Amino acid sequence: MPRARDARARVRALFLACVVLATRGARASDAKADARGRALALERWARTPTRRWDAAAREEDATTAARVSESIRIVAEARGAGRGVATTRNVSAGELLAEVPLEKCLCAASARMDARLWRAIGASGASGDAILAAHVLREAFDAGSKSAYWPWLRLLPRDVDSTVGWNEDELSELSGSNVVVFTRAIKAQWRMEYDALDVPTLGEKFPDVFGGERAAHYTFDKFTWARFIIWSRAIDLSTESAEAPTIRVLVPLLDMANHAPGGKLRPEWDARSNVVKVYAASAFREHTELRFNYDTKPSQYFLLQYGFIPETNPAECVEATVRVSDHDSLRDAKEELLRLHGLDPKKRNFEWKPRSIDYDLLAATRVITMDEAEMSDATSLTLAVSGASVSAKNDARTKAVLLKSLASFLESYTTTLAEDNEYVARVDDESNDEPLPGKRKRFAVLLRMREKQILLASADALFKELPDEDQELVKSTCEEIFMNEFDACMTRANGTVFASYEKKTEEERVDESS
Repeated sequence: MPRARDARARVRALFLACVVLATRGARASDAKADARGRALALERWARTPTRRWDAAAREEDATTAARVSESIRIVAEARGAGRGVATTRNVSAGELLAEVPLEKCLCAASARMDARLWRAIGASGASGDAILAAHVLREAFDAGSKSAYWPWLRLLPRDVDSTVGWNEDELSELSGSNVVVFTRAIKAQWRMEYDALDVPTLGEKFPDVFGGERAAHYTFDKFTWARFIIWSRAIDLSTESAEAPTIRVLVPLLDMANHAPGGKLRPEWDARSNVVKVYAASAFREHTELRFNYDTKPSQYFLLQYGFIPETNPAECVEATVRVSDHDSLRDAKEELLRLHGLDPKKRNFEWKPRSIDYDLLAATRVITMDEAEMSDATSLTLAVSGASVSAKNDARTKAVLLKSLASFLESYTTTLAEDNEYVARVDDESNDEPLPGKRKRFAVLLRMREKQILLASADALFKELPDEDQELVKSTCEEIFMNEFDACMTRANGTVFASYEKKTEEERVDESS
């Protein structure tokens, strides 16, 4: 099988187009000044003392303020990422950059301090995230400019760029990607949380919070926005308390830090001082952005949770699942073997990787495709769970099953990689005077191109890992496992389907279907 075409240059071009889309266009000087003014206002607000929640019990020190290094500044426009946080001087590893009191944060504790809100939903049985969402909505839309948090809240994004906020037409651009299934699951979960709040009933019982004109602040669309803000910006901090081992907190300034794989900011909870401390876990040079590693995960999850795709992602992959057939007479034994060796597909996913084989995926598939004689042989079992070759027949079965998985992924997309390459070429053509498509369209194309490249590269790696077998063995394997799609199995086995998928344009695909 020919190697998958290296389209990294095109993907790079598409990503840069997304960056340009986020920052392009001459902005009026007064708009820039306003953005900088709001950033400065947030910095001043963070440093301004506020009344402690336990002030009544104190004889002194009734106020508290964030202690933020004077070198920390809000960047009004970070490259391709909106606002960010930067330092104006060199920062040493281990340096304490900020101490943000809980009174400046949004969390369950601040929700409890809103007596009216807590009276309405504190004992309602709503989830902690739903209560926090209602708290955010009350401050951002009900109190608005009168909110104690307003200098911070007015800088929060108003769009839900996570795929949870995409409409069906936008989401259809990602057809075939796992992210679509995950998006619908999150939407359903948030809908359940919202319905459990029962805003109409709350409006009747607590009109001063949820009734009358205030009901407009608690629509499902606004709830979705608040849940997105929490999901994408809040952090979970360890408290070392058995009663409440973690707290979920929205922390001003820290929530402005953008993502980078090597980002080295370390937030910690100080229960004694009631503050969130932010340390530099590595050194930073002056006039550089302070970035935070959001997590190590594939780009589909970044788009799902945060609404963007990292320019580079060391954890890039396409997640895959395998399972033992319900009709396999050896099912129980195989599932137990998978469980004992950490290969249980019910408890974990496997990965199609851009440059190598996931040997756990290979091992799990070898176990799943073992016959009775192989399952009865101790040496074969040891080889299988390590991902090593068990037999020529097992190699052929394993390869057929994995090629089927790859082909099924690729066929579920509504475009081929060649079509996506054509699209990127049009976008990148400076002579093209058509308006640039929206950011969501561009991110959708970028994600599906990355995934297709990974799948094609994985097919290439699989052919190298399990070289061509005897053609009679290939034929008998296809007859044994995929009798109802024998021709398709043979086409996958010779690599034709993968090569054509990479090169097939829309015109060729339409001609074939007609």
